[in-house]
Amino acid sequence: MRSFGYTLIEIVITLLVMAVLAAMAVSSYGGYIRRAHAVEAIEQLDTYRTRMEKAFQDDGNYGAGACSAAVPTGVAQFAYSCELAVDGQTFTARSTGSGAMAGYTYSINDQGLRRTEAFPGLAAAADCFMVERNRCR
Repeated sequence: MRSFGYTLIEIVITLLVMAVLAAMAVSSYGGYIRRAHAVEAIEQLDTYRTRMEKAFQDDGNYGAGACSAAVPTGVAQFAYSCELAVDGQTFTARSTGSGAMAGYTYSINDQGLRRTEAFPGLAAAADCFMVERNRCR
């Protein structure tokens, strides 16, 4: 007489394979979420630069004492700042990550120079926006 079913070893191996696959999926998902947040922060910086250029066209400077355009506020996990120089003739806007995005810092200036100032695992600043290691956007 034959019995049908699974042995304990088969069940343990199946559970082990499922656990490894689940661990890989969770890790990949976390990376995807970080990249999505970084892209959103970068898009806000680009939009902010456009608003600052419009202010320059209207006023002849980027601001007096403070930047003409209000910095973005609607992006979770990033704080924005703007610094003026040369009597309002130049500016640098910066987005700094917090929470899960701590360690990410991007900037853009009046000349359109896009920089990744801080990125996990990055040894020196890069003159581009990075959302993945060693890949510029």
